Amino acid sequence: MNGINARVGARIRLYRRAKKLTLIQLSAMIHKSKATLSKYETGDIAIDVETLYDIAAALDIRIEQLLDQRTFTHGEAHGKSCAFFQQSRIYVYFYDGRIGRCVKNVLQLDRATEPCTAVFYLDVPSFDDDALSSCRSLYYGTAEYFDAVTNFSLDNQTNRMEHASLCAVNPIDRVEQVQGMLTGISRYPMLPVSLKCILSPVPLTIDDALMEKLILSRRDMKLIRQLNMFAVEQ
Repeated sequence: MNGINARVGARIRLYRRAKKLTLIQLSAMIHKSKATLSKYETGDIAIDVETLYDIAAALDIRIEQLLDQRTFTHGEAHGKSCAFFQQSRIYVYFYDGRIGRCVKNVLQLDRATEPCTAVFYLDVPSFDDDALSSCRSLYYGTAEYFDAVTNFSLDNQTNRMEHASLCAVNPIDRVEQVQGMLTGISRYPMLPVSLKCILSPVPLTIDDALMEKLILSRRDMKLIRQLNMFAVEQ
């Protein structure tokens, strides 16, 4: 059970940090000591069901966002997906012209649930598990698979005004990368935006070849002018 306790505790710490709450602040909200909450987060002690509901309410999240431990055996996952999305972690890249750099992101998928749940870590410093909690923004939502595309519907966990969507083109053959479109709300300036992105089942090297795929090309600009819409071609 220690593994489950640690997993739930790591989730509590992740959402607490996303909500910009300190240990002292959250412990006061659930009427527990700072030391007890710290032990919850490290998995040193188990959490009773009532306290778990109190924590979820204090963090303004659904309780299942804390209880994502897989309990099924191989082959028991619900639903179908294309081969590209069979693994639990997908690496997402896009270029942000405002800051002049390629942004690294992580999609964590759990097909044990129906529908498949997705956690999106925006702008992570690295792909180490400990670094994910330092992401710029955290999103939670679902993934839905179709023959042609896979759609992700994601809610910002600290700013409910923003709902992000990610549409990825399913590959016909087994490939290492696919293109997608990420749509949401930009804060600086505040307006709806869409970004071309690359999704990969493995981490990619940020080099000229990757940047060429992420930066809008002449072909992209031609399509925008021709169709009067932003379109991503596979």
